[in-house]
Amino acid sequence: MIKKKTVFILGAGASCPYGYPTGAGLRQEICESFKGQYLRHVKATESNSSVRRHKLQEVRNFVDKFEKSSTKSIDLFLARNKSLAEIGKYVIAFKVLEAEQKSRFRERSFNPQQDWYFYLFNRMTDELEKKERLSQFHRNNVSFITFNYDRSLEHFLFESLRYSFSEIPKDEIINEVKQIKIIHIYDKVAPLPWQDEQEGVEYKPKVSEGTLKTFSRNLKTIYETLSSPPIDEARQLIGDAEQIFFLGFGYAIENMVILKLPEAIPPSCRVLGTALDLEERETEDILGRIVGGLKKNHKGSRKPERVKIENMDCLKLLRKYL
Repeated sequence: MIKKKTVFILGAGASCPYGYPTGAGLRQEICESFKGQYLRHVKATESNSSVRRHKLQEVRNFVDKFEKSSTKSIDLFLARNKSLAEIGKYVIAFKVLEAEQKSRFRERSFNPQQDWYFYLFNRMTDELEKKERLSQFHRNNVSFITFNYDRSLEHFLFESLRYSFSEIPKDEIINEVKQIKIIHIYDKVAPLPWQDEQEGVEYKPKVSEGTLKTFSRNLKTIYETLSSPPIDEARQLIGDAEQIFFLGFGYAIENMVILKLPEAIPPSCRVLGTALDLEERETEDILGRIVGGLKKNHKGSRKPERVKIENMDCLKLLRKYL
């Protein structure tokens, strides 16, 4: 089990081993192939030709603007173009649902050598050798702050615990998983049925226009989340942390500002982060920004040695430092 107060801050790279795109990958997919994907979708779901033409033109206009903007992420693009929020959320929902349909876990994941969900779950359950100890699962001192819209992490944790303790009533499993804090900064496409009996949507639901509209309505953009209860709760978790792991995180300034990072990090907190495939200078720049913004301890020192930003994937970072 994990006993130190540990906060995992997740970016798009954290979901990549399971079939979800990075921020850069999502931009590339939207710019290169989304028009064709949406054309096939709208032909299959919309019989009214005039409505179909209108929808196609709206998507084409959005993709053209996003491509020509040279903006590195769709989230930042929508923050700069509030009038495009509705169609932009629809595009995001379409791509998240597409990725969810294709997602795979454990030995079937897209990159088993980077499967940190599996590793973390086993760290969280390594002392639960008997079914009677299931009630200890929520005592893992962990919480997650994610900038991702997908539901893969909570789905994985619930499914893994459900089948690890298959003789335990489902309600008891739900109770344990619900006590593990997972905060979606920009919200998620939909709650899962075990999270919300009325509004929940099954993982890998049938692709329909109704599902896409539901998913897109649930999403928020940067300018819609500058002040909200989830943001306040996330900042509190960071302020109480003993160790923080940035996993698959891009360290975008706008996302750091939302959480008041690095200023909100306690003076005694250890900070570990991935910087997979970044150049040494880029990694040093991230490290410098974090260290430079840390609070000083009572001796007036920032102790830069407690911050490690390394060119490795999420699993390697956790195996090395968790």
